[in-house]
Amino acid sequence: MAYFDWNATAPLVPEGREAWLEAVERFWANPSSAHRPGVQAKLALEEAREYLAAGLGVEADQLIFTSGATESIGGFLNGICRAGDNDAKIWISEVEHPAVRETALSCYGPGRVETIPVNRDGALDLNWIEDNLKERTPGLVSVMAANNETGVLYPWEEIREMCRSRGVAFFCDAVQWIGKMPFGDWQGCAGVSLSGHKFGGPKGVGCLVMGKDWRGLKLQSGGSQELDSRAGTENVAGILAMTAAFRKRTTEPVPSCEARDYFETALADALGEDFIVNGKGSDRLWNTSSVSLPQFRSERWITQLDRLGFQVSSGSACTTGEATSSKVLLAMGLKEERIRRTIRISGGWETEASDWKALLETILQVRDILIERDESGRPGKVIKI
Repeated sequence: MAYFDWNATAPLVPEGREAWLEAVERFWANPSSAHRPGVQAKLALEEAREYLAAGLGVEADQLIFTSGATESIGGFLNGICRAGDNDAKIWISEVEHPAVRETALSCYGPGRVETIPVNRDGALDLNWIEDNLKERTPGLVSVMAANNETGVLYPWEEIREMCRSRGVAFFCDAVQWIGKMPFGDWQGCAGVSLSGHKFGGPKGVGCLVMGKDWRGLKLQSGGSQELDSRAGTENVAGILAMTAAFRKRTTEPVPSCEARDYFETALADALGEDFIVNGKGSDRLWNTSSVSLPQFRSERWITQLDRLGFQVSSGSACTTGEATSSKVLLAMGLKEERIRRTIRISGGWETEASDWKALLETILQVRDILIERDESGRPGKVIKI
C-alpha cells in the first residue's frame, strides 16, 4: 500500500463501511423520536456509546458524540473558559494541534495562554509543569497524547496525575493515540477528544469524553440531545461506523515499528548528514516518521512522490497551504530552511514492510530526478526536448 498519510486520515475500514450501510437501512430515523424506528435508532446509538465508553475506561454518561475532534476541543475549551475564573490561565504544550492552540488563544486571549516548552526531540519539559504547579494554579492544562507531525508520545497519564494532585483540570487531545496505541485509563481527565477518521471510521464523527465533574457542560445550545450537552440530531450511521472501526483497531495487535525504523536507518545511510529524523530521541508512534530531506523543498518531494504513486505530506493536514513554518518543528528548534525540507510519513495497520522499502527506494529515485532537473535548468546546459 503506497498511502503514507494515515495521520491525516485513515482509509475507511470494510467493517466501518458495512456498519454505515446497515445503519442507513435499519436506523435511519431520528433517535429523539418516540415512535418505533426512532427508538430503534436510539437503542443502537446507546449501545455504541456503552461500547466505546467501556473501551475507553469511562462511564457511558461521560461520552458525548460530536462531529469530530475540532468540535470536541472547541466546545470543551469554550465551556471551561466560561465556567472558570476570568483571570485563570490555560497552559498548553508548544506542540499542540491548531484546534487546541487557536481555540485557547480565542477563548482566553494571548495574555492568558502559557506554553509548556519541549526540547529538540520534541519531549515535554515535565519539570516546567511540576515547578509551576507548586507556585500557581491554572484554570486548565492541555497536553496532547501523541503529536500528529512527529509522532512523539507524551506522558499524559503522568501529567494528569500531577494536575489532579493540585486540583487542576487536565484536557488531552488523544486523536492520534486512540485507535493506534493500547488502551489507556482516561478516567480522571477533565476532557478527552478523539476522531473516528483517524483509525478507519468515517469523517465528520468523533467523541468528547468529559470528566465526572464536568458532565453536563454545554458544548452547543439548542435541543437536549447528547445528555443535554450537545444539541443537534446525532449522526447515527457515522457513529456506528466509527464504533465498528474502533472495535477492529482495538482488538488487533499494535503493529511493530521495525519496518519504519529500518526505513529511517537506511535513508540516513543513503542521504548522509543532511538528513534527520525529527523526534528520533523520543518515544514515538509506531507509524510516524518526520524527516528533513536534503536540498529540495518539501513540496517538490511530495509532488514527485505522488507522481510515482506514494502519498506523503509536509505536516499537519490542518495547516497545509499556510505560508508559515510548522510551529511544532519551530518549537523543537529546527531552522526555517530545514523545516521547508521536511515531510511527514505516516503508515497504517495495512502498511507492509515491503511498502516501507518501496518508499525508501522511491525517495532515492526522486532525489536523482530533482538533481537532474536542477542541473538541466542551469545556464549553458543543453536541454533535450
